[in-house]
Amino acid sequence: MKSTAKTLLRSRIESVLHLMTGSVGNAIVMIGSLALATRALGPEAFGVMAMTLAVGRVCERIVRFESWQPLVRYAATEEAAADPQRMSRLYLFGLVLDVVGAIVAALLSIIVGFVLTRFFAFPPEMFSLVAIYSVAIALNLRGMSSAVMRMAGMFRTMAYIVFLAGFLRLFLAAIFYWAGSGLMTFVWVWTISQVIDALFYNFIAFRQLSRQRTPSPLRARIGNLLKDFPGFLSFAFTTNASSALRTITHEADTLIVGALTDSAEAAGFYHLAKRMAKVAMACGEMIQMVVYPDLARIWASRVRSKFRQIILGVQGLLAVIMGGIILAAFLVGKTLVPLAFGTGFAPAYPILMAQLTAVFLIMHSAPSRSALLAMNRPLYVLATAAFSTAVFLGIALQTIPIYGAIGASYAHIGFGLVTAVLLDVWMWKNFHRRTASPDAIEAS
Repeated sequence: MKSTAKTLLRSRIESVLHLMTGSVGNAIVMIGSLALATRALGPEAFGVMAMTLAVGRVCERIVRFESWQPLVRYAATEEAAADPQRMSRLYLFGLVLDVVGAIVAALLSIIVGFVLTRFFAFPPEMFSLVAIYSVAIALNLRGMSSAVMRMAGMFRTMAYIVFLAGFLRLFLAAIFYWAGSGLMTFVWVWTISQVIDALFYNFIAFRQLSRQRTPSPLRARIGNLLKDFPGFLSFAFTTNASSALRTITHEADTLIVGALTDSAEAAGFYHLAKRMAKVAMACGEMIQMVVYPDLARIWASRVRSKFRQIILGVQGLLAVIMGGIILAAFLVGKTLVPLAFGTGFAPAYPILMAQLTAVFLIMHSAPSRSALLAMNRPLYVLATAAFSTAVFLGIALQTIPIYGAIGASYAHIGFGLVTAVLLDVWMWKNFHRRTASPDAIEAS
């Protein structure tokens, strides 16, 4: 049993490291794209672009269902039945949620863009820019396709797709930088690259379903989905509510900085620092990508020792990786930030360091969040997100007017600390409760 657990843990750590290797390349092209945008636009126009993207992403995260989360959990239990038709209908359920969420999110972003520019002190040109970016939101259908690839263990492929989309963005940004293009053109660059990313995701996912001899969800029977998969929609709504709350801290924070400081430049500095920290944040997302399907399968098969070993091993790996990233940023970041993005963006460095501290805490909680979802405890995740978000807002509203953009990073540190503690407490409490119950028998 122990050797099997170690083998699985080693395999998953290798998968994570493969993804991170690909992520390094993606990080380079992403930073290159940002560098071209910052130098082409300058602090103020780049700040307007940052707030434009934030409007679209906030609306998308609030409305869009994270359909891959219920899909992975339900697919893990359906695998034993080996019913291709039923699996196809399950994926159809997720695809329907993706389409509905994307359309509503695109329309909502246009409405919000109009309200912000018409009735609040946001730059008037933002409305047309938000309308452009809404195209990417409407076509960002990747929940179902992401679930297919996660269940198939296609983590390298997912990393390559992100890299290709990032390289396309860098290529287009370079062309229009040398052409002397302005703000609207760069918003189009970000829009087109995201659309291509989503199209690649779906193309590869449908091809994978064909290889698995699972019928295309597009041809599956749509009737009685709620009856045939009881609890799926409520699980999806709960995880979507958790995602919506995280949106306030992960996407709406840029808008909060812009509103409370009344400065597009401050929003640009904060967005740049956050995007650089996002490179490290991606590690936590990769952990959930790799570990969640296995945790769902292991919990369903009642192999508790393997469950525990994976969680502890992954949290240890994250601590080592994140510690190295923070140390590297401390040693060379102060020189590299103005060198890469221009001297006008030097104020982003201290924001970056504070943001990385917050990311360290948030990354620690990624495995415990996956574990709770695998345990079918999404309400615990939702409750933690609600309380942590309240902490974030309480700190942000006090610190941003006093300290500026870095105040939002202080709020992120508070958010990350509360999230890490609560999710760990809930996870281990549920784990020991189930382990102590009579039906928690080790599988051989």
